Amino acid sequence: MLAGLALLAAPCLAALCGAETLAGVPLSTAGLPPGRPLHILQIGDSHTAGDSITGALRDALQARLGNGGRGLMPAGRPHPGVRTRGVETAMSGGWQSRGLFGSGAGETWPPRGLTGYTLTSRTRGASLSLSADARNEFTAFGLCVAASPSGPRLSISVGGSTQDVDFTADTDTPKCQRFTSETAARSARLELLSGEAIVTGWWLERSQGVIVSNLGVPGSQLQFLGRADTATMAAQLAALPPDLIILAFGTNEGFAPNFDAIRLESQIREQVARLRALAGPVPILLLGPPDAASRNGTLASNAPGEAVDCNPAIMAGPGRLPVDGIDIPLWNDGISVLAPDPVTLAGPALRWVRRGGLLFTPPALAQVAAVERRVAADLGLAFWDWRARQGGACAAVKWTQSYLMGPDFIHYSPAGGVEIARLLLADLDAARAPAGTAP
Repeated sequence: MLAGLALLAAPCLAALCGAETLAGVPLSTAGLPPGRPLHILQIGDSHTAGDSITGALRDALQARLGNGGRGLMPAGRPHPGVRTRGVETAMSGGWQSRGLFGSGAGETWPPRGLTGYTLTSRTRGASLSLSADARNEFTAFGLCVAASPSGPRLSISVGGSTQDVDFTADTDTPKCQRFTSETAARSARLELLSGEAIVTGWWLERSQGVIVSNLGVPGSQLQFLGRADTATMAAQLAALPPDLIILAFGTNEGFAPNFDAIRLESQIREQVARLRALAGPVPILLLGPPDAASRNGTLASNAPGEAVDCNPAIMAGPGRLPVDGIDIPLWNDGISVLAPDPVTLAGPALRWVRRGGLLFTPPALAQVAAVERRVAADLGLAFWDWRARQGGACAAVKWTQSYLMGPDFIHYSPAGGVEIARLLLADLDAARAPAGTAP
């Protein structure tokens, strides 16, 4: 707890609402938990899985508070959209992946937990390994599996030490176990000796500092967290307890063909209650959806409200896009075709965005943010209006042209991730500033 700092109890400070609920989360070295790292756990969709934003937040907080480790991750590389910055993974043949979203996601077996993915194998000798860069050396490696009467029995290597571990149990039960290393390690490996391996996640940690775990499933919505196995979630939360849970959903809800505000509210309430029951009174921060844009006309009426036209937001010179040394033809808004006269202009190298066609913000994005803001206030959660902080409707177009977002107007570049993390951390710091002083 930060003594002497008054978190403002007003409904919102800039884009951050309910900041007083985060009073127990230290953002300076004063108040760090003794004998273990501070753990910030973010659960979300592809914005979380890609780790451009969470990775930048991790870098900033670890520079300030110390490196507590890479945190909880799905084992191996279960999906190409899942990024584990600072850690390379390898997996042999013989493994099958199952996530909370996608093919077979609705099936209850194998169990999946907070990481969103599970890897399974019955192939003797099947292996999974990780290699951390120098910055992510660790002193403890954690592994979560589904123990059962059929094992598994695994050979586990951490650094230069190897041991056989038998996870056989009388009944099916999730188990998370920590393996420590006397010296800083940069590698870990497991090999299936017998039985069935059901690996629900692994983690890296150090004794002090801060961890930011990014657990995202590309394409996911908050409702799909309901598919996660409660016992597996409980084991993972007990093994690496979070000090702050960030729920970062809303983009895929905002791009759904038909947005249902009542259903989203029910899902938020259900999953928040579930997390509180499993993790205890841990502060929770809801991140509203970021701004995004679409050319898919079917999304222009996916919720009540206005589908804001983003064509006026396209940055350009006098009817032309400033590009260094490249011939760019004019876009004729009147007839929606490229005019025949290419021009060469010097200036900032903005990404080209076509004018005159459909380009708008789906109205459901604003509806998602409104629901999250209201429910957060009712449940005693913090809420960060990501879209407003980014610049509001159609800001995604400008961010795309500035190479902070990709050409899909949805996902972020590494530079964009750094900027979003900076904005979030600045608002969290501002809320902690003593009354009457600048943050």
